[in-house]
Amino acid sequence: MADNDTTKTYVRDTRTTETGSGASMALIVGGLVVAVGFILWLVFGNTDGAVVDNSPAADTTNVTVEPAAEPADTTTNVTIDADEPAAEPVAPADPAPAEPVETAPAEPAPAPAAPATNP
Repeated sequence: MADNDTTKTYVRDTRTTETGSGASMALIVGGLVVAVGFILWLVFGNTDGAVVDNSPAADTTNVTVEPAAEPADTTTNVTIDADEPAAEPVAPADPAPAEPVETAPAEPAPAPAAPATNP
């Protein structure tokens, strides 16, 4: 015969554990924080305690540009021999006549319609 005892209670307990998904993210973020801190220490750190003076030595700056020892030759010498005959000019080819394009006369724009009124 079947057991008709309905007073029994079955408890199903399911437990899950995380497999370190947050630990790897914390490791990456911690490594980035250490790297940025090290770079900032290299850039701004001053180990000997001396203060660096960044003020300019003077208010004006003088620049002197001296020319080269020999100036470059800027002239162009061209020799034209008059004994050679000049080439005959070539007549340009006649362009094909363009066909006239017929255009329709412009029509005036229609007058704007009056807006509808509410009764």
